[in-house]
Amino acid sequence: MAHRILGLAILLTGCGQVAYDQGQQQAECNETAGGEEGTPDELSELMAELMAPRICEQVTGSFIGLPGEESHEGPEAGRDAAVGRWWIRRCEARVEDDRLRVSIGGPGWTWLDRESTGFRVRQYLRFDGEATFSASFHVGYDARTRIASIWLHPSPGVTAHVEPTGLVQAEATGVFSSLLGGILDMTGSSANDRAQLQAAEEGSQRLQERLAAGFTVTYQLDTAQMDFMLGELPRGQTPLRPWEMGPDGGAWLVNERSAVWPGGMDVVGPIASEQGEVSLDVELEEGDGAEVRRVCEDTLHRWLDAAWNGQRQGPPQGDRIAELRSTGSPRSVRLDTADCRSVLVVTPLSGSSLPAQLRYRVTPVVEAESGAATAQAGAQGPRPGATSSTVVPSGTRGGAVRVEVRSVTVAAENASGGSWDVIGGDPDPYVVVVSIARDGRELARSPVVDDNREARFGLWLPGALRPDDFPIRFVVYDEDTVNDEVIGTADLEASQIPERATDMTLDLRAPGARSGQTGVIRIRLQPER
Repeated sequence: MAHRILGLAILLTGCGQVAYDQGQQQAECNETAGGEEGTPDELSELMAELMAPRICEQVTGSFIGLPGEESHEGPEAGRDAAVGRWWIRRCEARVEDDRLRVSIGGPGWTWLDRESTGFRVRQYLRFDGEATFSASFHVGYDARTRIASIWLHPSPGVTAHVEPTGLVQAEATGVFSSLLGGILDMTGSSANDRAQLQAAEEGSQRLQERLAAGFTVTYQLDTAQMDFMLGELPRGQTPLRPWEMGPDGGAWLVNERSAVWPGGMDVVGPIASEQGEVSLDVELEEGDGAEVRRVCEDTLHRWLDAAWNGQRQGPPQGDRIAELRSTGSPRSVRLDTADCRSVLVVTPLSGSSLPAQLRYRVTPVVEAESGAATAQAGAQGPRPGATSSTVVPSGTRGGAVRVEVRSVTVAAENASGGSWDVIGGDPDPYVVVVSIARDGRELARSPVVDDNREARFGLWLPGALRPDDFPIRFVVYDEDTVNDEVIGTADLEASQIPERATDMTLDLRAPGARSGQTGVIRIRLQPER
């Protein structure tokens, strides 16, 4: 149905709306005996009338991915990892003043890692969210790329409200914070209460800002691929995704990336049973491991309802279709036709201390598709220990590259199984970058991030590095009063320099006899033209 509506919109924009270049040139259109050319306002009103009865059918029951702190804008946002889901259970849509007015709501969960005034919140936050907006439709078609776009422009006055529904636990990060927390408790204003109020305010503001930025629906005529994302993309552009097109060049149903912390889960889908057989491509990019289960949608709904009512229970019951223990090793799994509308439930393996980051792609199985083609497409991932958000062609490039140290995630325990801090606290990480090829010359040193296992740096190395500066080494330390402890190291070779800007994740390995993974470091490589 959505394809037919978009096709109608393309036909209606054959005159006056086709852009062949960035100058927004318009095609000439002569009046016909049937009447005058339709106006953009009339087209917007028509789209609103067509979509109002159908939008809730598509949205209700979906699990919308929620981005984390490290998010991009524009097409790159399509590769960002979701750190939570908003389960849309309530939806109302109608035409009001020639615009589409939509109200959506439902429960959800997201990973929260914030520090303020000496207190930190690091946990999954359960919430209930509501949002209402009115939007006009604008349609365009780029004849060069053969991409059609529908933009939804929200009117001023977007409203959003997020209400935490579970306990928000604020932990003191120092002796003074602990003392302050005790004083707040005695005055009836606990740090937990303040954290819950702040989570509600910030969550509501972020949701309102994201919805106010508009929406883009794209359709590629050559591949029949439809896509959707928050934000307004330029004409002729589509969102970038973690995976390329399907193994046979056809359209995909799901193409996402998510991060799941120990004790949490992610939900991918739903996938209608009418789709028949589907193929799942999945890759563990970071973490100790993860498993993927196929669960009937009704079963998951009952499980979530019970969880929201406080019942403690194991993961939702379903068929285990993949267990991933090695990073950088894509897997392809063929799933038979389900007898129910289903979802994929992803959880870290039992005993994991690091969040698991995965990318998924679900495509319909085409009978003419060869298994060899599927396996070949899945084998295009990067090598273990250096996973990347895009496929990185190997080979020395010969050009200069800028390097950014974006963030570090440290395991809960060191390689010996003990705490990082003497009194059981979190590490105080900082990063030193050295050139192995230049006899260990220091290239950059980050500030220290106190008491944090998930430290963000945003540190660009000064100047661009040449291939003869490689390999380089990232050394992550835990600052201590006496001697700083090495958390782990990761090396980057010249052969890993990409042709285009790329986000990359490297495993941190502890030095010495007790070598093991102690975390990951995320970097960005930006070749200079």
